[in-house]
Amino acid sequence: MNYKRAAGFGILIWVFIFVIISVLMFLPPLIGKELAIFGILWILLIPLTLMIAKWYFTKEKATAKSGLFLGLISLLVGIILDSIITIPLFVKSYSAFFGNWIMYVGYGELVILCVYAGAEFDNFGKNDEDIDKK
Repeated sequence: MNYKRAAGFGILIWVFIFVIISVLMFLPPLIGKELAIFGILWILLIPLTLMIAKWYFTKEKATAKSGLFLGLISLLVGIILDSIITIPLFVKSYSAFFGNWIMYVGYGELVILCVYAGAEFDNFGKNDEDIDKK
């Protein structure tokens, strides 16, 4: 596992999430509707994570286990970035940020998508005979 590349994956995911949330929270129909904003984010996170995971797995062996490690490392990177950027500059309360159940749904989704990507890309481009031999 390339930890530097996995950290880069985590940074990319964090930046995209930061931008998406920033745009959504200022759209007039969504102002003050936290659950709607995060619902849209959770939907957008699916193709976003899978596309960036595809980039990651071009140079790493794709397995569900490597996907799990990728998800956990990117989650750690995201929590660190939120702790040093998002919370001090925008939220102002660590307990309000980490006490919100919405964050944990996103965390779980990210890890599950990374595991799925690792398992799915493991079989990408192989025919049924190669898969049956495993």
